[in-house]
Amino acid sequence: MRANTVAKHLMIALAIALLVLASGWLPAQENCTYRKDALGNMRYQCDSGEQGTLRKDAFGHWNDNRTGNRYRKDSLGNYRSSDGEEVWRKDSLGNWRDREGRRCREDALGQVICR
Repeated sequence: MRANTVAKHLMIALAIALLVLASGWLPAQENCTYRKDALGNMRYQCDSGEQGTLRKDAFGHWNDNRTGNRYRKDSLGNYRSSDGEEVWRKDSLGNWRDREGRRCREDALGQVICR
């Protein structure tokens, strides 16, 4: 049971990291879907056709292969981009939100959907 909870939180954290990376290059109204692959990476695809992969390195940072950005978790639990322009915060309902008002949440199938 704990492994499932940890995996679920990891997937949400990855999705947030993806959002942080993608948000600098995608408009705020962009809709994207994030899925965890067999290797633990987060693959994403947006309505515009943009796609990429977030990979976690040995330091716990998420690297976006499309944009080249790196996302780190700060002491408050927020995810910040390497350029400092994007910050994702978890709200009281468990959704992740950025400064532009974009919201991400996990659906019943375990996919993270951002609108």
